[in-house]
Amino acid sequence: MTEGTALNPVRELPPEVARKIAAGEVIDRPAAVVRELLDNSIDSGADKITVEISGGGIDRIRVSDNGSGMTAEDLAICTRTHTTSKIRSEDDLLNLSTLGFRGEALSSIQAVSRLEITTTRNGREAWKLSLGRVEPASHPGGTVVCIDNLFENFPARRQFLKRPGAETSMCRQICTEKALAWPAIEFRFITDGTVKYILPQVETSLDRCLAALEPKESDSFFYSIAGSGSGFTFTAVLGSPEVVRADRRNMMVFINGRRIYEYALMQALEYGAEGHFPNGTHPFAILFIDIEPELVDFNIHPAKKEVRFRDSAPLHRAISGAVRDFFRNYTIASMRRQDASPQETGQKVFSGGMFEHREGADARESARTAAPQFESDSFRLPDRRYDAFACDSARHRTPGAGAAHREETYDFRYFGQVLGTFLAVERAQVFYLIDQHAAHERILYDELFEHAGEKQELLVPYRIETASQTEDKMLSDRTEELDKAGFRLVNEGNGIWHITAVPVRWRGSRKDIADDILDPSSSGPKLVSKLYANSACKAACTDGSILDPETASALIARTFALKEPVCPHGRPVWIALSRDELFKKIGRK
Repeated sequence: MTEGTALNPVRELPPEVARKIAAGEVIDRPAAVVRELLDNSIDSGADKITVEISGGGIDRIRVSDNGSGMTAEDLAICTRTHTTSKIRSEDDLLNLSTLGFRGEALSSIQAVSRLEITTTRNGREAWKLSLGRVEPASHPGGTVVCIDNLFENFPARRQFLKRPGAETSMCRQICTEKALAWPAIEFRFITDGTVKYILPQVETSLDRCLAALEPKESDSFFYSIAGSGSGFTFTAVLGSPEVVRADRRNMMVFINGRRIYEYALMQALEYGAEGHFPNGTHPFAILFIDIEPELVDFNIHPAKKEVRFRDSAPLHRAISGAVRDFFRNYTIASMRRQDASPQETGQKVFSGGMFEHREGADARESARTAAPQFESDSFRLPDRRYDAFACDSARHRTPGAGAAHREETYDFRYFGQVLGTFLAVERAQVFYLIDQHAAHERILYDELFEHAGEKQELLVPYRIETASQTEDKMLSDRTEELDKAGFRLVNEGNGIWHITAVPVRWRGSRKDIADDILDPSSSGPKLVSKLYANSACKAACTDGSILDPETASALIARTFALKEPVCPHGRPVWIALSRDELFKKIGRK
């Protein structure tokens, strides 16, 4: 302690200084303003919210909604410290049902910017708050909040902000996160007058995640699982094992509509996916938890990014157990779907499976013992022993039919997986190492040709834009051939083409088709072969995929039935060593 500090008496700070210090805890950059204003809009009951920013949100932020709005009396006091409509007493902190509750957001924003609010409660009388005065205004409904010149009087704070482009990205990320948690609300994000995205209202978290995050993989690789326990329910949007990420940017946790940075729950997702992804990679996993308010405390972080649970263990077990069950069953179910048409399984290329995991009254015990219940027919696995490639439709089975499902017998002996890639098999005095990916790839490739021409309609057509008349001519020439292969191509004019249907067993994305059909080096049978080969490669089980004995045996049986035991790219699907060859290699006679 310096001499000068020691001699200074203790004083109470002026209210204005105290407000600016408090504002620094809540509002540290434009994205924090966007977060607080979006919370208010969502709490107001809005189902349409628009975020507009200029200059990275430093010059201007405008958030408008069609929520309940405020009266003139509410507007007059809403920027005072700790004024809120969301809680009344200390007990209310234990039963929070809103995103905001401290009553400090507008006060903090006003302390570091120029704030203007226009609102109406009933659409007839509107009011504007500007420079501390409330005046009559004209406004059709809801509320509009404008923030100009953020940190204008705080040059020290401004110098720690990033470039406008980086601040824009952070604002967009906040808006996207809110949209993920609230799929029933339409979100628009506009930057410097340009609409960056419009996310319309949707019914499910799966639909919103696919629309907001735009993963590069086909929508058919994504699924939704659900579970519950004592005092909580959860939904998770998961990518299949084919959807691999190098970082955790596509791993998020939301609790009661808030994005939370909770390591233990991220760990639960990764524990559940353990063994299904290569080392150093991560799954696509977006977790949404609804928990009774008295079981969680949000009032421990200025930005509500952290929480404290009364007991997080049951939640952790339920989530990791549900994720683990999903990945364990995914390979089996996906193989079964290869032999069932979308009409039989009820699946379309834009609909993911739904898997339900429930806990009983005793969460600790049931997390270990409860049997999973599958809501989607495509994931209904009635008994552990079954033909993984069965053609019967789960939709047309009676509830108890699976129990009598026959056990297969094979003319080979399966030993297990080797190096996470090969299946070790003995058959007729010959030892085989089968490349599981290459074998499955060839099986799927042959199935595409066997069912060539059978189509499944896309709920949302793929859009392809050509760069020249030459490409238009090339697509026109290929339309008939592609149609025979199951791809329906429609010329919309002005260089716009739509793919409205794909083969029933095809797996891929818009980019996959566009790259292949616009490749001038591929044509005729070669083009179809390339499309089918790329689809089979994406859909086949990958190196490192864990196959249970039933699934592995079914794959081996289909592999030995192949007419050409080579993958679509020309690699052999197995190596074979006879007894004599093995003895010779180890020096035995």
